[in-house]
Amino acid sequence: MQNLLQAHPDVQAVFAQNDEMALGALRALQTAGKTDVIVVGFDGTADGVKAVEGGKLSATVAQMPDKIGMIGVDTADKVLKGEKVKAINPVDLKLVTQ
Repeated sequence: MQNLLQAHPDVQAVFAQNDEMALGALRALQTAGKTDVIVVGFDGTADGVKAVEGGKLSATVAQMPDKIGMIGVDTADKVLKGEKVKAINPVDLKLVTQ
């Protein structure tokens, strides 16, 4: 994040691959004195949601692990029974904002 800030000091938003990276980006932004950058994480971890609720992160995209698990088990069951399965099984996500 520090390298990004040096190369692009006018950055306006950051989307991180996970909440831990988003929180790290947030710390780097705070160290650089940048308070107006939108930071969004991904995963909906407890720390990420807490940071959104506290107004630190702008948002996190929460995965639905229970649904992912159910779809995985259902798909595995179909494979074992010799049934056709979809190559891609999308699972809904939830945008967590303040």
